[in-house]
Amino acid sequence: MANAPSALEQLEALEALEDHVARNDLALELGDARTPGLAEVLVSLIQRPDLRDHRGTLVHVLGFYDCTDHLPLLASLVASGGWEVAHEAFEILDTLDSADDQDIEVALALARNALAAGAPEDWRRELLGDLVNILE
Repeated sequence: MANAPSALEQLEALEALEDHVARNDLALELGDARTPGLAEVLVSLIQRPDLRDHRGTLVHVLGFYDCTDHLPLLASLVASGGWEVAHEAFEILDTLDSADDQDIEVALALARNALAAGAPEDWRRELLGDLVNILE
């Protein structure tokens, strides 16, 4: 009988998976188990350019963890992510109880700049306005 893969092996497998459905399923499984180290792997995956159109579930699972240290990343996802990614990132930001003042300033600047640039989608302008309101 084979041993179950260790958490480290599962995290390495998550990073290596090319199948989006399998990656999302494993991310959800590891997130449900609150696997240590998963948040860092998710942040790395979310930032990979090749996954730009396949990261909604990854952002969702990131929300299972304390995202205080990821405020600027989440704000940038609200500003530039697709509908699902932007909304998942906003939901995480809306639940944060506290954050570093410098991170708040960076996130506010990202949101304000995106608004000033004239986000083309009504939903994104609304999210960005709401983000500015919760961060101020």
